[in-house]
Amino acid sequence: MRFSRPIALVCLLLAASATQTFAKDAFQVYVENDSRGLKPNHNTDRHYTHGTKLVYVTQPDWQWLGDFSSWSFAEDGQAVDTAVGFFLGQNIYSPDYPDKPWLRNPEDRVFAGWLYVGMFAQRATADVMDHVELNIGVIGPSAHGQDVQEAVHSLINSNDPIGWEDQIGDELAVDFTFMRHQRLANGWLAPTESTDVIAEYGFTAGSVHRHLQAGVTFRYGYNLGNTFAAGRLELPSGVDALREGPAESAWLFTRFVGKAVEHDRFLTGLGHEPLVGEFQIGAVYKRNRLELGYSQTFYTHQFKEQSGVDSIGALTVSWTF
Repeated sequence: MRFSRPIALVCLLLAASATQTFAKDAFQVYVENDSRGLKPNHNTDRHYTHGTKLVYVTQPDWQWLGDFSSWSFAEDGQAVDTAVGFFLGQNIYSPDYPDKPWLRNPEDRVFAGWLYVGMFAQRATADVMDHVELNIGVIGPSAHGQDVQEAVHSLINSNDPIGWEDQIGDELAVDFTFMRHQRLANGWLAPTESTDVIAEYGFTAGSVHRHLQAGVTFRYGYNLGNTFAAGRLELPSGVDALREGPAESAWLFTRFVGKAVEHDRFLTGLGHEPLVGEFQIGAVYKRNRLELGYSQTFYTHQFKEQSGVDSIGALTVSWTF
């Protein structure tokens, strides 16, 4: 009977996860990739080719967070939830035909890795959420993009990428982001039992990206509650992950975004498009403490020399405790 204790422990964990309680912390994993593994319908393996972000979300009792929750935000009497997230992330960029340099357009993205850490704070009423984020890291060999890409290609038995010796050199990378999500409440876009529409707008300013953006997300499902658009690597879920809600919920979503781009470090030397668009489609399923999401995002051309449409597949996992 030496296995009785482990079995009992597993049973206790399952029982705990079956009870929906108000969580104080969450751990999240966001993975994006443009290969057939996450995107079987549109394999590309180029440009923004991979991203990973690990996020820890919590609700600390900090004075400044309380001030942030009330400063120029909610009306008197409105309940405001807050969350703080800490994260570690890495993005990898490459030219088209990463393992066949003789087929590349000489005017294309170059290899680049971006390794960063950061923190975000969120505040939310029932229908409005603000996200403020600062990330600091490095672009260049110290980001270990080459090591990760070569290891993954070796793992999946794919050809090694060629050309990392010409990657962007080491440099400090800093970005600040503000985003607001707002559930539309009037007219034919007002929420119903199974639908809602969420507008988003904000900006990013830093040495890596500088742009304005605005978009809208349409959701259809059940038990949507007071959650907002699905968390993604670019903007993780914070308040949504920790809010008390139904034991089970699921929804499909489509998201349309437009960006006015002034600077993208990974397009240096290319004729970047000043206006770009994104179309994302996906699904989210949540049961008790576990949330799973899958989506695909398609991008309009991001630089004038680009040929073909880029897209990325994304998998998200969130566990509250």
